[in-house]
Amino acid sequence: MSEERLFPKTVDEVILEKVRFFFLPDRTAAFVKNLVEGKVSERSLICCNSGCDVCNETIYNCYMAVKKELENT
Repeated sequence: MSEERLFPKTVDEVILEKVRFFFLPDRTAAFVKNLVEGKVSERSLICCNSGCDVCNETIYNCYMAVKKELENT
């Protein structure tokens, strides 16, 4: 059964939910918010195979999930 809400989720709630879904550190939520707001180009999110602590490809997938959910609300 889905949870009924009086108000829709905020952008910050959606972002944090998706960041946690993708097992990213909560600190990446601010970066994803900058992507959503257009302050950072999504073109910068390419996996360079250097073994980053937080892979840009995972952040990109998270960002796309956030974007999709925000478009559906």
